[in-house]
Amino acid sequence: MKLKRILALVLSMVFTLFIVSACASDTPDGNTPDGGTPPPENGGGVGDGGGLEYGEDGEPPVFVPPNYVLPDKEADVIRFKDGKRHIIIAAAFDRFYDSTHTSIAANPNVADPETAQMVLDRVRYVEEKYDVFIEFVNMTWEGIGENIPISIMSGIPDADVYLVDTQMSIPAVLNGMAVALEDIGLEGHDVLQTGGNIVMESLRIPGHEKTYLFRDAGVNQIMYMMGYNKDMIDAHGLTDPQELWERGEWTWDTFREYCRVLTDPTQDIFGWSGYWTNFLTGLLFSNNAAFAAGPVQTVDSPETLEVLNFISDLYNVDRTARPWNADGGWEINNNLFAEGKSGFWISASWLNNEQAAGVTFEFGMVPFPVGPRGNKDTMATENAEGNFYFIPRYIQDPRFVFDVLYDLTNWFDYDLEYRDDLTWLKNSLVTEANFDMYMSIVGRPGFDLLHNLPLSPSVDMMLNSISGPPTYTPAQYVETFKQVFQDALDNYFG
Repeated sequence: MKLKRILALVLSMVFTLFIVSACASDTPDGNTPDGGTPPPENGGGVGDGGGLEYGEDGEPPVFVPPNYVLPDKEADVIRFKDGKRHIIIAAAFDRFYDSTHTSIAANPNVADPETAQMVLDRVRYVEEKYDVFIEFVNMTWEGIGENIPISIMSGIPDADVYLVDTQMSIPAVLNGMAVALEDIGLEGHDVLQTGGNIVMESLRIPGHEKTYLFRDAGVNQIMYMMGYNKDMIDAHGLTDPQELWERGEWTWDTFREYCRVLTDPTQDIFGWSGYWTNFLTGLLFSNNAAFAAGPVQTVDSPETLEVLNFISDLYNVDRTARPWNADGGWEINNNLFAEGKSGFWISASWLNNEQAAGVTFEFGMVPFPVGPRGNKDTMATENAEGNFYFIPRYIQDPRFVFDVLYDLTNWFDYDLEYRDDLTWLKNSLVTEANFDMYMSIVGRPGFDLLHNLPLSPSVDMMLNSISGPPTYTPAQYVETFKQVFQDALDNYFG
């Protein structure tokens, strides 16, 4: 404990610098029934200091603060409570249920008593099966950001498992603080398979041969897609985009032509009117592109430049995209669709609920159009973000800890009707066709660190805006800022 106090100031400052800022979401995430959901938060910036030590066989670099050496010790951290192994799962929010709870009433926000009781009953089952005492600990956002480096690098982690946002979990992996799932005998396990995961799924960071992060499996109910005004589409005699998608004909060229047809500046109607961050991410995935999917920037790759040129054409050449309003937020840049002012926009379940009362037309939802280098059957449809578990170094018998957590997570006993209560999602997507389209593409995570890097060169500098013409062409933007992105990645990856 004394070692932790000595390290506290230095390590908390160091790791805080390594936690990269994230683009805050408008909605919480998480799949746990009746459990707490983490609020969107922002971390700090990127910094450096100290040296790097690389593990054997190309393992992630371990950040070493000045004059400090990581403990060379066995994985011997184990806790007991009332004669049982004490498994602590740390997060930055409240989560239910664990061994401290005796009634579902412990959660003040129970939505479904039946599933809540199933979760609590599972706790009792796992306690007896493994002879454990399970405890969820809310360390708060700031607290867990400090605790990860302080406790793990002291050699005595304060939790057996951490459940944190990628802006904390990824730096922890990159700095050698996590245990690889392959190293604890999980090769061939359900958690490591790609697609179709029932209980848990994993995320492998690009550039790494092993997997450190995992989370509860389930349907992401806040995936972003394109919304479109079906009445407007029909009035112009255009084919429904959902039909085009099914036929493999929903492409950039088709979308661009639709925007031309639907735009009528005299009526303040634009073919496209959507928030640029989500638009950029969707188009990058649709063209097999990324700004930063690993330690080397790919802003200047042909695939990424194609995306930037396409966006520029819509805003600056065709003028079929609503001029960007830097002060307008979602209300102006995206949500004027509710007034019939947009052909296409960024759509999501939460946004539909928020705007549904004012919509007087039928609207559809469709994936982002496929780019010239993309593939409709394999392109990513959602960014890998949110909260992931990792097991810290120095925990004794990490496979046992994983098995406890896995069994606890399987409260639905492989029954997907209980795991995925999609009633809210179905209602949010309004039509059966929208729901079917959503379910056909959900669960295809992509990886791009673009919105996790603390950078100021946003793409809106390339967009025609209410303030005037763009500051940069795509080529100028790439040439001006590619080194900025690379410097940020160098800091991020150590």
